[in-house]
Amino acid sequence: MSQNWDLLRFFLAVARAGSIAGAAEQLAESSATVGRKLRELEAELSATLFDRSVSGVSPTSCGRAILDHAEQIEQQMLLINEAIYDDDGLLTGTVTVAAPSGLGQTMLAPRLRELHNTHPGLQIKLLLSTAKVNLLNREADIAVRIGQPGQERLVGRKLGSVGFGIYASRLYLDDIEPFETVKDLDGHNIVAASGALAQTAQCREFALLSERCNVALTTDSLLAQLEAVKSGLGIAPFPKYLAQAHPDLVELLPGQLQTTADLWMLTHPDMRNLARIQTVQEFIFQICQERQATKTKTLPASGMKPARPTAVSA
Repeated sequence: MSQNWDLLRFFLAVARAGSIAGAAEQLAESSATVGRKLRELEAELSATLFDRSVSGVSPTSCGRAILDHAEQIEQQMLLINEAIYDDDGLLTGTVTVAAPSGLGQTMLAPRLRELHNTHPGLQIKLLLSTAKVNLLNREADIAVRIGQPGQERLVGRKLGSVGFGIYASRLYLDDIEPFETVKDLDGHNIVAASGALAQTAQCREFALLSERCNVALTTDSLLAQLEAVKSGLGIAPFPKYLAQAHPDLVELLPGQLQTTADLWMLTHPDMRNLARIQTVQEFIFQICQERQATKTKTLPASGMKPARPTAVSA
C-alpha cells in the first residue's frame, strides 16, 4: 500500500461532503479530478470506500474503518505545517470563520485589516450564511454562534451575552408620539420575520407583542429586515450589537424584550492548538473585550468576562 496524503485528503473531503460534487467545491477542484483521486485510492487499497447513489455517496464498512485513521493523519499533517511556520516565525494559511451575518458585518469585517497588518500571511475566509456550518466536518475552523452550542465534541469559549431591543428609524418616528407602553405599538407597521429568522427567541417574543400591528413586510433575512426598518417602513427587533451600529435607529420601549442569548466561539478539538487558529480566536475575543472597555454596550458587560475554553456538547 503506497497511497499518499494527497489521496487521503480527497477521501476525507468526499466523506465530509457526502458527494463528489460537494467535495470538488470544497477543494476547488473539478469533479472529474476528485473522482479520479478516489478511484486511485480504492485501487491502491483494493477496496470500495463509498457506496454511490443518485443522492450522493456514503462510506462503506471499509470507508468507515479508515475514516478515523485518515483524520489522525490529517491532524499530523497540520501539526507538521505548523512546526514549519513556527520555525520561520510567521503565521500562514487560511482560517475559515463562520458567524451570524449581522455580527460578521458589524463586528468582524471592519476589524480584519488589523489582523492582516499583523499577520499578512494569514488568509481569513468569512462565512456569513444563515446556514449553520458543521465544524466536525471541517466546514469551518471557527464558528461564532448566538445561542447554546449544539454539536458534541467541540471546544467552546463564551464571549458574552447578546441583548435584543425593538427598533424603528428616526424617519419612521417623525411626528409620532413617544412609545410608553406595549399598547403604543398597536396599529404601527412592523417588518415581520419568516423562516428560520422567525424561530429566533427575540422574533418569537416580539410576535407576541405585535399581534395588533400591521405587517408591512415579511422576510427571512435579518439584513433585509434591517434595511427595511432603516428606510422607515416599520418596526422590528434586532440584536443590540447590530442596531447600535446604525445611529439612525432608535430603541423603543428599552428593556421590553427580555430575550438574551449567549455568544460562543467554537472550534474542532483537533484544531484548537494550531497557532493560526489560536491567533484568530484571540483576535475575535479581544474585539468583544474592547466593546466592553469602550462602553459601547454592543454586548452586555455582564457577559464579557474572560472564560477558559471548555468542551461543549448538545
